[in-house]
Amino acid sequence: MQPLRIYVCGAHSTGKTTLARHLAREFDLPLINEVARQVIAEMELSFESLRVDLDRALDYQRKVFQRQLDVEERYPGGFVSDRSFDNIAYAARHCTTISGILDDRAEEYFKNVRQHSLVFYVRPQRECMVNDGFRENVAWDEINRIDGMLDFIFTWQRIPCIGISELNMKDRVRTATAAVRLYKAARMQVPTASTLSTTPSNGRTTYARAGAVNGSVGQTNGNGNGQANGARAGAAPL
Repeated sequence: MQPLRIYVCGAHSTGKTTLARHLAREFDLPLINEVARQVIAEMELSFESLRVDLDRALDYQRKVFQRQLDVEERYPGGFVSDRSFDNIAYAARHCTTISGILDDRAEEYFKNVRQHSLVFYVRPQRECMVNDGFRENVAWDEINRIDGMLDFIFTWQRIPCIGISELNMKDRVRTATAAVRLYKAARMQVPTASTLSTTPSNGRTTYARAGAVNGSVGQTNGNGNGQANGARAGAAPL
């Protein structure tokens, strides 16, 4: 069985790291975070300098993405990460090109995320906006621009995701935890003629198995509006 790889994606100041920590503890998985912080510290940069130096900005975003891939390879048994391809959205926003990031390794990475991972897409909430001294100055319009670019990447790469739009952290954790448990249960089932798993070109993925896990992880799409369906008749207990 494939290792459990969970990604919590979203723009800055959406609470994705907090959710990722909860999931890592709940499922006893390593947590991958702070990747961007490590790279910007090593390069001795600041966001102010990156905004005016486009070449350095592209180099920074390329290194962040490559570091993310390198760190994930250290955990072949599975992990929870508070980002995936998120920084490509920032590169698209702040760099003149992203071609230096989207190489063959990136294509293989997108394929693995699409086929072998569970991805949560945390949507912006004004109440979550906090300037922690590291991120760019928090601005609602900028958060929504990055969110829109992430939405495009999900659709472009046909990556199934579960949208997290609740403001209350308890509700977020409940939704995500139920989705992970249903995802794990669905993966343990032996494929049969009644098992459906399709990924059409529009980015929508539907999992269904008659009888036991009704709806599996629900219906998800590239817009992040999928809902995790709770266990129904005969479903695996949560």
